[in-house]
Amino acid sequence: MFQDNPLLAQLKQQLHSQTPRAEGVVKATEKGFGFLEVDAQKSYFIPPPQMKKVMHGDRIVAVIHTEKERESAEPEELIEPFLTRFVGKVQGKNDRLSIVPDHPLLKDAIPCRAARGVQHEFKEGDWAVAEMRRHPLKGDRSFYADLTQYITFADDHFVPWWVTLARHNLEKEAPNGVATEMLDEGLERQDLTALNFVTIDSASTEDMDDALYAEELADGRLQLTVAIADPTAWIAEGSKLDNTAKIRAFTNYLPASIFLCCRVSCLTICARCAPTKCVRRSPVA
Repeated sequence: MFQDNPLLAQLKQQLHSQTPRAEGVVKATEKGFGFLEVDAQKSYFIPPPQMKKVMHGDRIVAVIHTEKERESAEPEELIEPFLTRFVGKVQGKNDRLSIVPDHPLLKDAIPCRAARGVQHEFKEGDWAVAEMRRHPLKGDRSFYADLTQYITFADDHFVPWWVTLARHNLEKEAPNGVATEMLDEGLERQDLTALNFVTIDSASTEDMDDALYAEELADGRLQLTVAIADPTAWIAEGSKLDNTAKIRAFTNYLPASIFLCCRVSCLTICARCAPTKCVRRSPVA
């Protein structure tokens, strides 16, 4: 009788438009409830049952209810999820996997499975990269994720560094390639390897890139020589190493970690401690 009734549809639309709503970002707490922060001055309470529909950091639209002069928010629409690609620690129970995101306010385990093509057999304690596949505000019954990359095992001493690299989608291995020939740039270079340069690097450091040498002149002034590694003299524009450096853009100061260029170049021709290296001299009065 009421199916496809235009008056009923109009009434529903009217009620929907008259119901107050607010858009904001979900802020979770350790006690199960949360808040919808609309701006710096306004926020709405989100009860624990409603928090199961959302995640800390989600941007949502919520229906605002008022009961006994107290306002609360009911999540209705997901605008932007907080989690898309993330890292976390795998849990295993009854042959089912879940992953806890590596975030101080995300404590709940998210059911998951290994994505198609991932060969690693995940187990309790493994660290992994995951991607969200389901969200309650997208019509799904619950949250769900795919494990897209194995990072390392639980007891690996380098967990903090491997997780950091994986979180930012950075390479774990140094790039391949060797710079073998210095470019002819028409520069006048001097071999200063006989000078006793001083550096703040430790004795075990191999990829040194800068150092100082001070010498007193006959008139009492000091001449300061600055040694700076010059890898650009060995890397041709458009070469494989040049393109790799453009993509990487920077190196990572992590233990046993990564060189900006290939390891061989960093430890030999492009390091100021290399026996074949030449540097530019800059006298300073």
